[in-house]
Amino acid sequence: MREMTDKDADSFLSVSRKVFAPLYPFYADRFLKRSGITRGVCLDLGCGGGDLGLAVAAQSEHALVLLDQSSTMVQASTEHAAEAGLSGRTLVLEADVHHLPLADNSVNLIVSRGSVWFWKDLPRAFADIYRVLSPGGRTFIGGGLGSSEIRKTICREMAKVNPKWHEDGPPAARPGPRPQRHEEHLHAAGITTFRITRDDPGHWIEIWKEN
Repeated sequence: MREMTDKDADSFLSVSRKVFAPLYPFYADRFLKRSGITRGVCLDLGCGGGDLGLAVAAQSEHALVLLDQSSTMVQASTEHAAEAGLSGRTLVLEADVHHLPLADNSVNLIVSRGSVWFWKDLPRAFADIYRVLSPGGRTFIGGGLGSSEIRKTICREMAKVNPKWHEDGPPAARPGPRPQRHEEHLHAAGITTFRITRDDPGHWIEIWKEN
């Protein structure tokens, strides 16, 4: 994958914070209710501007770790945490999902939206995610455009600025490994406690570790 230019980063952050803004509280609420985990440590992988993790923190008592391999995104998420008044319980890390600088069994809730398509070695990434997940913890990795109403609004707005989008949906092609192979990659990582859902809110991999 080519390196993100400053122009790319500015465009990504602008779209993320404006057009995609309704997604983050939607998914934060969904993950918190589904997991029942409202305190501990939450990790947002490939966090971009930190919007999803910050939405989780705003709706819960979690200490937050925002992680991205891009220094530009690390700076942006640091600024966003400050703007949200959440700097006091947010740690921002520049790191690779394949080599997480976190202790074993140290994270209660892991979330990641839109990043998995760019991971180069999914079995390795999944194995390291499982390593840091605490017993009883939950992981939600994938992507989606929220509810039907949110999806319609986003697609309509994106079609105005990006010719690859249309009002009925996003571009068909995705980067990285095909979603159909995620189950295979999870098994290759030695993970058996998982669920993959494909429904209106998107394509999500839910991983848990038994107590």
